[in-house]
Amino acid sequence: MVYRSLDSVTVKDVEALGISSELAQEIHKKVTEIVHNYGSATPETWNRISKHVLTPNLPFSLHQTLYYGCYKDFGPDPPAWIPDPESALFTNIGRLLERHGKEFLGSKYRDPISSFSHLQEFSVSNPEVYWKTVLDEMCIDFSVPPTCILRSPSEESLTLNPGGKWLPGAFVNPAKNCLNVNSKRSLDDIVIRWRDVGDDDLPVKSMTLKELQTEVWYGALHLIDIVF
Repeated sequence: MVYRSLDSVTVKDVEALGISSELAQEIHKKVTEIVHNYGSATPETWNRISKHVLTPNLPFSLHQTLYYGCYKDFGPDPPAWIPDPESALFTNIGRLLERHGKEFLGSKYRDPISSFSHLQEFSVSNPEVYWKTVLDEMCIDFSVPPTCILRSPSEESLTLNPGGKWLPGAFVNPAKNCLNVNSKRSLDDIVIRWRDVGDDDLPVKSMTLKELQTEVWYGALHLIDIVF
């Protein structure tokens, strides 16, 4: 299907998607204002449309029309969602970049969003530095630390590990890492969130680290009773 650019979409085009005339005019007016302020084919245009025009109740065909109309000449893989700068700072990767961005990227570092592609390149070209920092940030406690982050494959291991071997020699206890308090996690921190199947209308449930420890200990005691 061929989509028209946003500045070419008319009220009739919106109505043709099964939307009432009154609502189509309202949608068209909002889109026109956004295009006037941000252009007809920019990521910010789509960001505004997705936040201020589209809703789950509108036909998916309208979502497609506006999305592909916005990115008509963008090329492959246009962004469907763009985090706002303030939210990006509070993500794990955002915090990592705020602390180590200049160390990793030097003068290339600006902010977590615009510097993300540079970080991706750095992580590939400098796996030892990048992944050691990430593991430290995650407070991963190795029972036996690895001899390195990535060992290049030898002729003997080329078939088994063509891309090399990650964390050679390392031993880690996943349960210990999940249950222990560390510099970034206290007993009162929420560590699990879930919603039971069929309870979509009920609040999301949560469990603190202390509660998780208690549940695990109870489970371990029951296993001991069963075995012994």
